[in-house]
Amino acid sequence: MKRLLIVLMIAALAVAVSVRTSNAADPPASIRYAPPTVTLTTGKLSYVPGEAIDWRCTLYNGNDQPLVLTFTSSQVYDLILRQGGRVIARWSTGKMFADVMSTRTVMMGETMELKGSWQLPNELGLGTYDLEFVLTSTTTEPTGAKTQFAVGKAGTTGMGVNFTTDKLIYRVGTTITVKYTFTNLTDKPLVLTFPTTQQYDWTIIDAGGNLVYQWMANKRFAQVVTQFTIPVGTSDAFESSWVIPRDLKPSGFYIHFTVLDDSLGVLKTQRRAVLMGSTPPLN
Repeated sequence: MKRLLIVLMIAALAVAVSVRTSNAADPPASIRYAPPTVTLTTGKLSYVPGEAIDWRCTLYNGNDQPLVLTFTSSQVYDLILRQGGRVIARWSTGKMFADVMSTRTVMMGETMELKGSWQLPNELGLGTYDLEFVLTSTTTEPTGAKTQFAVGKAGTTGMGVNFTTDKLIYRVGTTITVKYTFTNLTDKPLVLTFPTTQQYDWTIIDAGGNLVYQWMANKRFAQVVTQFTIPVGTSDAFESSWVIPRDLKPSGFYIHFTVLDDSLGVLKTQRRAVLMGSTPPLN
């Protein structure tokens, strides 16, 4: 009987070891996979030929495990400028990179941000251009992003503008606040003129190009010409807010803010990218 009991115990132990070995090769049930959320934005939606374009790329790791990025040289990224599918310029052209390998780890729930400035070619014609960001890591994860901007005519001379959001990452159920600031750098007052009492509009668009929110929706404006004056050496701003619905699907979103005065030229519309997550605030 003792011998039989020992045999049964050995057999049970062997089965347990086998099950543990088998399960070790499988990913834990709690691990959630989602591709990184990558957004690319330029500081403005319109530039003049030869102007320095300021860009920002964010990569959000929404997984339950770290994302390890390996680079085979000191080059971390590249930028490609296209029009109609044709390559116009590449940021890395003419640059030298050290042959040194490095890694960067983006932890769970962490956002990696890269930003810089790149001078556009002087001979660019007016029109719409595509800008592509390429992360030069060896990972097979999708880590690139694209955006568009226009090359147009210069706007009001001596006008400085800045468009900001109060945060980069938001939870559903919280409030997002946007602010478009004007600064008068001239020696005389600057007057903006609007065809109606509406002075601005702003929208939120998801990564798929779908309209999520528009400020002017369901609003009425009197058909009366209005003006907005910015005294010499001072700043003024338009500020607005929106409560993010709790059922909004988490993703990267683009915010466009447009001031309805054509004299602003390339400064008329500004854009920012933000991330909106799925965890609502505590009650």
